[in-house]
Order: sequence, then C-alpha cells, then structure tokens
Amino acid sequence: MRIFLETSLLSDAELFGVSKLVLDHYVMGDQFFISSISHFQIEWGYSKAKKSSEQYKRFLRDFGVEIIPLTKLDAEEAAAMDPTERDILDALIASTVKRHDGILWSED
Repeated sequence: MRIFLETSLLSDAELFGVSKLVLDHYVMGDQFFISSISHFQIEWGYSKAKKSSEQYKRFLRDFGVEIIPLTKLDAEEAAAMDPTERDILDALIASTVKRHDGILWSED
C-alpha cells in the first residue's frame, strides 16, 4: 500500500505515536510518502518555532519516507477540484496522492 502522511500527523507531539503505527505497516511492506507541500509546512513550522527538525528528518530516514514533488498535472487536477481558498493546499496534496494511487493518513 502507498500511504501518504499528512502534515497534522507529523508534529513533534504526534511523531512518537505515528512512528509506532508506521512501523506496524512498514514491516508489512507498505511504502510511505509525504507530498512536497506537507514537507514544506512541517519545515516551515519548525523554522517559525525556531526548533530543530532533526527528529522529523530522522523519522523520514528511518522509515524510508519519500518526499513527492508537486507536478503540473497535480496543479491542474487540484484546480479542477474547485477548492475554496482555504482548501487549496489540501487539494494539491490530494491530487498528488491520487496521481500515485495512494491513500492519505490524516489527523483531521
């Protein structure tokens, strides 16, 4: 299974619990991904909080999480979803997940 992890799952507060869940699926052969949009949001959050993102980066390395870039096709698909201004980033993430025939794990 191709599983995309959404930003809300990867905060410092959630990372330990998510690691256990990811490990259970990782050993079964599932693959994990993060959209470049989610990666930006996480790195930006660490930067704004003036905190190190090392724990997050270690999580990515340990579970072989691949960061998937946004493409022109993703942008076109997201625009076709006709999202509200508030949901633009979610639409971009959803279109990336769809292009990779994945599922999205999200806190919300």
